[in-house]
Amino acid sequence: MKILTIASLLFFAIQAFADLGGCVVYKAKYVMKNGQSVTGYLPLWSYEDYSYLDEHSQSNAYCSDKAFQQLLNRVFYQEQKKLEFGLFEKLDLVQFSQAASRNQPFSVGCAFTDSSSIRALHLDSIRYTVFLQAKNAEWDYPEIAIQVLDVKTANMMREQKVVNHAGLSHPSMPEQPGSIYEYFFDEYVVLNYNKNISQAALEAKLAALSEQFYAPELRYVQSQGTMSGKQLKQEKQRVVLPIILQLREEGVILIQRYMTC
Repeated sequence: MKILTIASLLFFAIQAFADLGGCVVYKAKYVMKNGQSVTGYLPLWSYEDYSYLDEHSQSNAYCSDKAFQQLLNRVFYQEQKKLEFGLFEKLDLVQFSQAASRNQPFSVGCAFTDSSSIRALHLDSIRYTVFLQAKNAEWDYPEIAIQVLDVKTANMMREQKVVNHAGLSHPSMPEQPGSIYEYFFDEYVVLNYNKNISQAALEAKLAALSEQFYAPELRYVQSQGTMSGKQLKQEKQRVVLPIILQLREEGVILIQRYMTC
């Protein structure tokens, strides 16, 4: 078993919502040919039958040991043409305090995991699987992907509830002067776990950071195509990432929302 990098899993999570469809999260135990085993969650999203559960029985044709293992072969061997897939040993939902839930920004919830709980399994290394459960995705599907966080932050979010929350966004702009096409800036839901930060203080903090936070994307739009996507990514790593990490130290977590079709 291998640990997936955070970067690859972020791609994995974002891609999950590109084409919509249903999403079922399967929990199973995977017994490997080398004698090791791992238990984890596998979200499968598509328009196929395995991405939906019967509304009465809350199950489908793949909710057994043998059928689930056959499903793995179908999805990865036949449909996706790959031998490796990512698995979450932990998959949690954001918990809101009673006060925060009265103005909750999610229709259902937000799922997250930590980088240490991600495993990459090879189909040919699996001896057999033990099916445990299947549930419909409980996060705010499809606008919120599975967030991959560092272990310290994820543990804090598992142990505590959101005190209050706000949003961080920037108005869209024409991609080029006079263009009918708009550039949409990254948008975040901001979750505060720090009891010493009031709603007003949280919003003031975000307002003070907004100009610096969106400076790389603003420069990208204003460059009129001379700044590449790779350069934008590097600028965001340099400018935005330190802000995100500093806010995490204060108990303030940014959850990115994704554009969907």
